[in-house]
Amino acid sequence: MKKLFISFLFLLASWSQAQQAKNFFVSEESKAAAKEKLEGYRQRVLNGESFAVIATLYTEDPGSAKTGGRYDNIARGQFAPEFESVAFKMQPGEISEIFETQFGFHFIQLIAIHGDLMDVRHILVKPK
Repeated sequence: MKKLFISFLFLLASWSQAQQAKNFFVSEESKAAAKEKLEGYRQRVLNGESFAVIATLYTEDPGSAKTGGRYDNIARGQFAPEFESVAFKMQPGEISEIFETQFGFHFIQLIAIHGDLMDVRHILVKPK
């Protein structure tokens, strides 16, 4: 039983390392394709299409897809530093440029500020 448990832990650690390596070795072409796809979505939003609809259809963030890309009551320290760096500099209604985090490429819309908290929508596209 002990050998089986140790084998399971080794397998779990190996899978985690493989996932990290996969994210590390994403080609520049794949990154460019992801950014191009995301810029197309961004332009659609800037041209008047519903951010919520575009996010529901296309975001690769399973945590916000069902809510139209929306996250409410975000406090500093809850999201990737790059995400927060962009979000906390925005004004309500503003739509960001595309930026990169460890999860992929995003753009966001600041919906509202409530003291030290904010509500945002975002769309994530991951390089393949």
